Amino acid sequence: METDVTKNNNIYKLLSLEEVMEVARAALSSDTNLIKYTIRPYSNGKFGFLGSHYWLDIIATRKKETVALSFFLKTVPYEVPDQADYVIKKGVFKQETMFYSVIMPLLRKGYHGEPWAPMCYKVKSDSIVFEELSSKGYSMRDKLFDKTLVRAGLSALARLHAASLLAETRLGTSLNRLYPDAFVERAFVHEGMTREWFEAGIDVAAIVAERLGHDPDLIRSACEQVYHAMKPSRTKANVVSHGDLWGNNLLFNNDVSPKCLLVDFQLLRYSPLAHDVAQFLYLCTDRSFRETWESTMLRHYYDTLRETLNIHGTHTQTPPWSELIEGMEEQRLGAVITAIIYFPTVLMDENIGARVMNNPASYADYYFRNRKEFVLSNMERDPVYKRRISEAVIELAELASQLNQLPKPS
Repeated sequence: METDVTKNNNIYKLLSLEEVMEVARAALSSDTNLIKYTIRPYSNGKFGFLGSHYWLDIIATRKKETVALSFFLKTVPYEVPDQADYVIKKGVFKQETMFYSVIMPLLRKGYHGEPWAPMCYKVKSDSIVFEELSSKGYSMRDKLFDKTLVRAGLSALARLHAASLLAETRLGTSLNRLYPDAFVERAFVHEGMTREWFEAGIDVAAIVAERLGHDPDLIRSACEQVYHAMKPSRTKANVVSHGDLWGNNLLFNNDVSPKCLLVDFQLLRYSPLAHDVAQFLYLCTDRSFRETWESTMLRHYYDTLRETLNIHGTHTQTPPWSELIEGMEEQRLGAVITAIIYFPTVLMDENIGARVMNNPASYADYYFRNRKEFVLSNMERDPVYKRRISEAVIELAELASQLNQLPKPS
C-alpha cells in the first residue's frame, strides 16, 4: 500500500486499460472502443484532505466517431504514505466505496427528483471515477456562502434525505439495519489516530479561546460532547446523512438559481434530519447569517423535503416540522464543535494546504501532533481565517458556559 504510484508514470497503475474501457462504455455505450487515455493531477492546490484527485482523459471511438471524454478520478493518497496509511486505517475510502456501490443504487431506484450527487462510473477499493463536473459548469465557491448558495445546498440535502426516506419505505426497513457497515462513525472516534487528530484540534481551540479571554478548560470539556451528536436519533426519523458538509464538498452551477451537487461521502452517517442541516449551516455560513436567516433557511429545507416526497406519490410520511426544529437545537453544539475542529484546516489557502499536506513530515506533525503554531501564525496573515475561527470559538465558549441547560441529542 505504500507504493508511490505517481512516480515514473506509475500513476497509470491507478486504473488498468480494461477498467478505463469499462468507464468509457458506461459513459457512452457498449460498442465504444478505447484509443488512449491519460491521468493527470486535478489541481496544484489541496481541496480535499482524505484523498487525491486526478483528471482521467479518454479518447474513444463509437460508431466511427471519435469522442473525447473527461472524468474525475479520486484515489487513496498514495503519494503521501502516512496520509494513505491514515485514510486506509480510518476506513473512509471503504466508506465511500460502499456508499457508491451499495447505498447509492438503493437511493436512486425509483427516485425521479432533481439530482443531488454526480454520476459514478466505476468503484474500486482504492479509487472511484465520477462524471467531471467543471466542464458542466459546476464549481466550488468561496468558503462563506451567501443566501442563494445556502438555499441551493439545503435543496440538495433535502433531496438526499428524501431519497433516503423513500428507499426505506420501499424496503420496509432502515438502511442502517440492512447495511450497518456503511454507517460506521469515521470522523469522531475515541481511540487511535483519529482521536489524536481530534485532540490536536482541541488544543488549537483551547489556545484561541484563552487568547480571547475564555476558559480553555471549559472549551476542552465541551468538545467531548461532540460524540453524542454523531449517533442516530432514538426519538426522530433518521436518514442517510452526508456528514462532511464543508464548502468544498458542495459544487454549484451558474444558473440564476444555482443547482447544487454534493460530493465526498467518506464520512457518511445515519442521523436525524437536523444533523446535516446544522453541520452545513455552521460550516458554510457565519453567525450573522444564521442569526438573520436560520429560520427562513430551515423552512426552505423542509418545504423542499416535503415537495420531493410528494412528487413521488408514495406513502412516505414527511417527518414533522417539530423534529427539525427540536433537532436543530440538539445538534447545535455538535455543529459548533465540528466547525472548530475543521476550520483551521479547511479554511486555509489551498496552496498552503497542499504544501502542508503533501509533505510527509509536515502532514504528520500538523494532523496528529501540534498545529497550534501554524494556525496562530496563519490567523495573523489571513484576517478572514482569523475571524471565522475566533467566531466559532466564542460561540462554543458561550454554549459551554450553559452546558447543563442545553438540549441533548435524543
